[in-house]
Amino acid sequence: MWTLHQLKKKRKTKHAIAIQVPSAPVQRQRNDVEEEQEDRVGIWGFTKAEIDRFPALRKRNFWCIQRHSATAMHYDLRMQIDGGTVSWAVPKGLIGISKNGESSRLAVETTIHPISYTTYEGADGRNFSAGRKGGTLLWDIGEYIITKPSSAADSTSEEDRPSRPSKRQRRQVSDADQPEEEGSEDPDGKHQEDLFRQFLYRQVGYGKSRSIHFILRGGRKMTNHHFILVLATAHAHTFSASGQIKKTWFLRLPKEVDEYLWDQGGEEGDFWGRSVKTGRSLKEVTAGYVARPDRWKEEAARFASWFGDDD
Repeated sequence: MWTLHQLKKKRKTKHAIAIQVPSAPVQRQRNDVEEEQEDRVGIWGFTKAEIDRFPALRKRNFWCIQRHSATAMHYDLRMQIDGGTVSWAVPKGLIGISKNGESSRLAVETTIHPISYTTYEGADGRNFSAGRKGGTLLWDIGEYIITKPSSAADSTSEEDRPSRPSKRQRRQVSDADQPEEEGSEDPDGKHQEDLFRQFLYRQVGYGKSRSIHFILRGGRKMTNHHFILVLATAHAHTFSASGQIKKTWFLRLPKEVDEYLWDQGGEEGDFWGRSVKTGRSLKEVTAGYVARPDRWKEEAARFASWFGDDD
């Protein structure tokens, strides 16, 4: 089974991931061809256009959320660490409160994914009931900030649910979203990545839960959202068809989650339902199948154990 340190192996490539065209599924738009020909830059090998559009991809503490039409519809939260993205499948998404006013949601840890998957968007050729097609939409991209637990006991009680920041705090975070000047304390996000690793793998005492307190900021949709991921007890883990452990976490929602409702057309609307990469809806993204490029084939062969049936 692949471990995170194996993700540090450097690879060189000049191929980009293909994007689908809903009106002509087997064709490529002109800008897609240009993207494939564009040199890749930065520490992760994204294209210059991708980095200009999503500045968080310059850093180590980036995250992405993808909306995934699979066996069951869900959202995948992916956070970079050690050259890969640790991922959680969240069926109900990270915003939009339910009728029963839930305080947390299921978040199943899935396989680690390669860096290039961060900006991937396309159909997978599968068909599900009611005419739904399989595929992935790039929902948002930004950077994560790891925060310390609100109590020494690292409790997950109602009092420890993250609160929506005050106007002053939101203004400070908004200012922090601006490009960082040279010489700033954490210009490449390495410190945040180190904190993420510390809380993801730290040992906890008997009867205590492992938790990760974090903020998702800098995205088009997730601009300053506080969450807590809490790892459930060991007996709650399940296994995928390939035999891999699927750790069950719970995503603690902010106290003021009702302020994060789906709006402007709802989950399928022109704001929440559109890709931040192409502006398309999930239905448009999955309209037709486009073969994955050579770059993807190389990764699939190298990281075969990453891709399976568990997300």
